[in-house]
Amino acid sequence: MFDNFLKLIPTQISTAWLAPVFAIALACWKFFREQKRLEETVEVEKTKVIKLEAALEQQKRSNELLHQGLLEMQQHKEQLDTLLADARSQIRAVADSIIIRNPYSDQALVFLIAHGPAAQSVVKMQIDLHGSQAGEVYLSRKTSIYLPSMVNKAHEKRLDTKSGFQSNNILTKPLLKFGSELVGVVQFLNEDCTTPFTVEDEKKIEPICVKLALAVSNIIADPVNLVHLGVVLDPHINQATILFTDITNSDLLFQQLAVADATALVDEYLERLGAIGIQHGARIDKYLGDGMMLSFETAGAENAPKALRAALEMQREFSEIKQEWQRLNYALDLLDHRIGIASGPVYGRRMGYSGASIFTIMGAPVNLAAHLCDQARTASARILISEDTEQKLRHAMPSGWYLERFALPRYAAYQVSNNAARQMAK
Repeated sequence: MFDNFLKLIPTQISTAWLAPVFAIALACWKFFREQKRLEETVEVEKTKVIKLEAALEQQKRSNELLHQGLLEMQQHKEQLDTLLADARSQIRAVADSIIIRNPYSDQALVFLIAHGPAAQSVVKMQIDLHGSQAGEVYLSRKTSIYLPSMVNKAHEKRLDTKSGFQSNNILTKPLLKFGSELVGVVQFLNEDCTTPFTVEDEKKIEPICVKLALAVSNIIADPVNLVHLGVVLDPHINQATILFTDITNSDLLFQQLAVADATALVDEYLERLGAIGIQHGARIDKYLGDGMMLSFETAGAENAPKALRAALEMQREFSEIKQEWQRLNYALDLLDHRIGIASGPVYGRRMGYSGASIFTIMGAPVNLAAHLCDQARTASARILISEDTEQKLRHAMPSGWYLERFALPRYAAYQVSNNAARQMAK
């Protein structure tokens, strides 16, 4: 039929007539194909944005709940501070502490709070449940007043040695919620053994101890509270994958720019790469100047693949960031980006000075990931992973990528390499 239609067109004008028509048709086809591709790209990006916003919102809610919980616990601790100060003044004590059962260890007691000249020296130490004055009172639920001549103070000597404090006179009293539920013990110390504590002193502080027991019970109701307060180490071992990121030669930014401008660029880098980590299921554990530590702690065997996918996307994002910075006429050719990844068991705990402590995780994978990040300084080894992580990725490598043994003095490591680059090298 189309051939018959062409016969109706004069030969001398057919070519001139058809060429523009086909050109217009081809242009229209290309236009609509490109429009469809752009629409699909926009939808994909919208989906990514929605997922990222959902992940960020979830992280925000988690942070708000944690902050609210810590705020409430801090209020309870402030109440303890006030009550203990009142008790000290009434019975001439120079130091005090509240000691509770370690919820993760049957044979140990820990300090919930301590005041006095040596409090900071001993507050992180554990106390034996058996063979200590606090342990005896905890087990017997009976108030005791101790002098050096009345008791074997082996454990307290260890605390005295650590603190340099001579605890010659100790009043130890159980804290009973509603008179029956044991929540801990309170101790008052005095260096002066010539005026020992008495039964009358115990009676003076009895009303205060009732209030102390209620405040303590609110804090220890959930053992996780004690982890976040730094009172105990979380014994629950999480199998996690740790990712460290860092900008190589970041001093170039500070050499070429005002400090305010350089820090703004570093902040942009942390924000954009941190968002990628969160989108892939990471928790940002801490920021480290021009780098950060992320932890992938979800259940199952997906931590290592998630971390690797996040690392690859982070490298692509950093390349775009670097190009954007270079368009601002900054000489940043030597600026690069490195990542270290390691997997294994980690523990969580609140660490540092009580007024400015932070929750963080610890363990061999944390140290190893930091070391690998530091070693991944060359362009050929932008991502280094540990041997444990390599084992988890053997059957889960993204298409187009492979793992190549990387020689390090003390560790077995692998670098993440691109198949295309390997083909070009051949």
